[in-house]
Amino acid sequence: MAGKLRSNVAKMREIFNNNDITFWSRDSRTGKVTVSEGNAKIYGVSREEFEKSPNLWFDSIHHEDKSILLDSLKKQESGKRTKVVYRIFRSDGQLRWVEDRGTPTFNKKGEITTVDGVLFDVTNQKKTEKHMHKMAYHDSLTELPNRNWFQSYLASTILSAKKHNGSIAIMFIDYDNFKKVNDTLGHNAGDILLKQMAIRLQSCVRKDDIVSRQGGDEFLIMLENTSAEEVEEIAARIISTMNHPYKVKGNEVFSTPSIGISFYPEGGNTAEALIERADFAMYLAKERGKNNYQFYNEELNQKMKRKLMLEVRLHKAVEHQELSVHYQPQINLTTGNLAGAEALLRWKCDLGIIGPGEFIPIAEETGLIIPIGEWVLTEACRQTSQFRQNGIDSFPVSVNISSKQLMHPHFIGRLENILNEEQADPSLLTLEITESSLLFYEDAKHNISKLRKLGVGISIDDFGVGYSSLSMIKNIEMDELKIDQSFLIDALESKRISSLLETIILIGKNLEAKVVVEGIETAQQLELLMKHNVFGQGYFYSRPLPADEFEKWYHRFYTKAKIN
Repeated sequence: MAGKLRSNVAKMREIFNNNDITFWSRDSRTGKVTVSEGNAKIYGVSREEFEKSPNLWFDSIHHEDKSILLDSLKKQESGKRTKVVYRIFRSDGQLRWVEDRGTPTFNKKGEITTVDGVLFDVTNQKKTEKHMHKMAYHDSLTELPNRNWFQSYLASTILSAKKHNGSIAIMFIDYDNFKKVNDTLGHNAGDILLKQMAIRLQSCVRKDDIVSRQGGDEFLIMLENTSAEEVEEIAARIISTMNHPYKVKGNEVFSTPSIGISFYPEGGNTAEALIERADFAMYLAKERGKNNYQFYNEELNQKMKRKLMLEVRLHKAVEHQELSVHYQPQINLTTGNLAGAEALLRWKCDLGIIGPGEFIPIAEETGLIIPIGEWVLTEACRQTSQFRQNGIDSFPVSVNISSKQLMHPHFIGRLENILNEEQADPSLLTLEITESSLLFYEDAKHNISKLRKLGVGISIDDFGVGYSSLSMIKNIEMDELKIDQSFLIDALESKRISSLLETIILIGKNLEAKVVVEGIETAQQLELLMKHNVFGQGYFYSRPLPADEFEKWYHRFYTKAKIN
């Protein structure tokens, strides 16, 4: 028996001396701790050095984590197994994470004689976890918390605010003209700008306020225990700070903020509601000229409710036959003849007549613009074939399409099907894209090239009021250039604007494009344009008309022309 005991002791000593094993043992009566060589190595010392300093293992623990081990010791003394993770400082000062597992050993009387355990260095694992956590909850570009973390933290802050009757303010910030920087200077320049924006935002808020990047050029700020006056001060400070130019790749860049603000509990009692309503208020800031801040209020609440109602109805607008296409004639101002017509979408539902300026953005936002846009193309092709059958000479028809349609991978295939099904002549169809859509030229150029091969015309709409440059215009072989009404209105009041209008007309002609001026409403405006040999449309000739009324207008127009 004694020989067996000596053999077991020898084996235990061999285990404790093994460099790869990280065993430890604590005598419950004396408190003495013995360790294996591998265990001591984690602390950066030898086994002998470790055991000469009885308190080394406890003194090495990070002061914030000592309570973790003390709680573990209490559980071990009550006979429970433990598994804890804490930080220690090695003898060289290096911080390490360890996982410590302890198991009490009992004698025949049920008394705890020792607690034996193992120690693992889990520093690399912790670093990996920290990195993964950072990736999941932080924005890699700006190092700010991301949307996931922000929403989670906001939700927990709302719970606390409910208990303590606290207040929370949310700012939703979107930067004006940011896309212009990306598209003119490149995405790397955009990244540099975003980093600078993040730094400036953090400098504008209080120490405990949370700044988060949501994606793109959108940021969120959470302010606790604040007042409307203080939030207003911070919003004004942000606008003032952000209005200073940024330096990006040697260029001076301006990008101003539009800020929407919501409050808990007035603006909602969930994270989603507060963010959504701050977002909605931000869009109001953009509508009111950008570079300002707006609070979410009852007016916005009513707008949001209406928007939701329209969105629900818009989903069924085609099915319920609520949509129609109206036609506004385009006139050759030199000859006075009909030179084409623009097909314009109209919507009438149980809420009344809804203007395109209200429902088109909803269609864009929800993706409904794709099926609705196809319906408009189909209807325009069908009705122009009907015009021809009713004795109206063929004329070009312009149809507005969105950048989403233009970039859609199935757009060309669907358009070909529509042209074939309606037996429409591609050369009599012109697709109008806004000048600002050219910002997405790289994504759309493949489809634009296919349109050219199909023989479909390309028109640049709202020329001069978008964000593109002449370097982008040169990329597209356009058939038509449409000049926004604002130039015509201002040209009568300003010689400078009149000269600018003439220059734009000249650009269009030099590009061999049909130049159409929109919004002609008075004889004075018509007189201004007559000498330029351009085309025009507007209420002076006719408002947009349903198909049957357009036919009547056509016959009256040409009857009058023959009489004259």
